Amino acid sequence: MKISVIMASWFNPNRQNMDKKLIRAIKSFINQSYKGEKELIIVSDGCLKTKEIYETHFKDNKEIIYFHSQKQPMYSGGIRSIGLKIATGDIICYLDNDDVFGKEHLQTIVDQFTDDVDWVYYNDFMVLNKEFTKFYTRWVDPRWASIGTSSIAHKNPKKCEKLKDIEWFTGYGHDFLYVLKLASLGTKFKKLQKNPQYIVCHYRDGDF
Repeated sequence: MKISVIMASWFNPNRQNMDKKLIRAIKSFINQSYKGEKELIIVSDGCLKTKEIYETHFKDNKEIIYFHSQKQPMYSGGIRSIGLKIATGDIICYLDNDDVFGKEHLQTIVDQFTDDVDWVYYNDFMVLNKEFTKFYTRWVDPRWASIGTSSIAHKNPKKCEKLKDIEWFTGYGHDFLYVLKLASLGTKFKKLQKNPQYIVCHYRDGDF
């Protein structure tokens, strides 16, 4: 089974060390324990720094695909929709460019993603310190302000009739609106019993 990871990449001028965080995120994909086919699709939101980092560090990795897009409006889902069009995997999940995967993340999703469901959701983890030694589990439910790209995986719309026309929305809360659309299409879904290892890295003191 092939799994595609879509990463929308832009640099927030108000956040520090975005270059180091992007490199860390990409390396967490490279270091996955999953031995099956996988690909990381990096779609740059008009960000030339992302292109520079890709060409300097990762362009020779055949599992990493880079696509440059023109700058999108704030809260645009268009970048992830581009990723959907490129993706060739059976399952799609997402990685923000300042978060990371634990080594078992993709394997844990694949192990529990059964043929009878169209998408799954799961709890994620928040890291509490820069040493990556303290975490807490964020309980996720399919509701506003709870579920987002860090906690969903779904079949590739190009390989699933129910999802064939789905696209990401543009506007505040587009993560939840996307999940709401997934649920409204007559899809079957479930919460995974064993948590994958999506690690959210938003904490007060930064991590470098």
